[in-house]
Amino acid sequence: MRASRFMVLLYASLIGVPILLYLRLISTLYGAYLVSDILLALSAVGLIIFGAIGFMEVYVHKAHKIADVSMQTNEPAMSASHAEMARRGTKIVNISVSRFDNESKSMRREAYRVEADKNTTVLGALLSIKSEKDPTLAIRYSCRMGICGSCGMVVNGKPALACETNVFEKMADGEITVEPMYGHPLLKDLVTDFDDFFERHISVQPGLHRADKAEKYSAKEPYKLSREDIDKFLPYSYCIMCGLCLDACPVVNSNPNFVGPQALSQVYRYHADKADQKGIKRLLEVDTLDGVWGCEFAGACSKVCPKGVDPAGAIQLLKGELMENVANEEKK
Repeated sequence: MRASRFMVLLYASLIGVPILLYLRLISTLYGAYLVSDILLALSAVGLIIFGAIGFMEVYVHKAHKIADVSMQTNEPAMSASHAEMARRGTKIVNISVSRFDNESKSMRREAYRVEADKNTTVLGALLSIKSEKDPTLAIRYSCRMGICGSCGMVVNGKPALACETNVFEKMADGEITVEPMYGHPLLKDLVTDFDDFFERHISVQPGLHRADKAEKYSAKEPYKLSREDIDKFLPYSYCIMCGLCLDACPVVNSNPNFVGPQALSQVYRYHADKADQKGIKRLLEVDTLDGVWGCEFAGACSKVCPKGVDPAGAIQLLKGELMENVANEEKK
């Protein structure tokens, strides 16, 4: 409505000014000088109106018109984008990532928006951020299928493998928080140092012990084990050394000398293997306050294991074996 009124005034002044000037000329020729002066004044007013309306049309109304056209142009694009996302079954997910700030030497939060579908994992979302938004983000990963254990991190406060953690299942209030593991020294962003973890693992000598070392590497026939024998240690052989159990263990995080649930579960794995000949010596090596007796049986280690290994249960079985050994010694 405002635009049409502007146009009416514009055209009225454009047509009216020449008419007024023509009437002024006639009035002057007939000696009607007063009428001529009035018509001249009206012509001047018309010219002022013409200029003002022209300015409004060119500089003000046109600006509004361009803005309106821009909004009309963008709205279908936005609607099409949302429609396309709906067709693909994707949503925008907010991911808050802990980043290491080199200047302040402290951690900071950085938020990213990522398009994800029902199959998107946390690792997939982080790789999308790294490739499309921020190539400086540091992540450790390898197999992307829950085998190598490299992508361990803390997702919404719980240690987990990023490659096995679904984005939609982990969303809390529309957001996912990703942090490096708490129980390992930080290297950069989401990457932690595993040197101490592997030292704990190696300290319990996690390998098959045979009295005849030559026979161990050149056995003439396979070690004969029954299905029942295998079932005793097989569940503990699935450990992929991802370090999640150490990260979740409250004892490891308060007592750095505690060997930890991963190493102790491997002690039981080889002790329960009938092919192993180390015997009671393997148990006695962890019969300390920093060994099996350091465990407070919180059970958090077993809860976070991505492969269903039960380190907490293995430690309790070791305790039982040690108590049985003490009882046998007393009988002798």
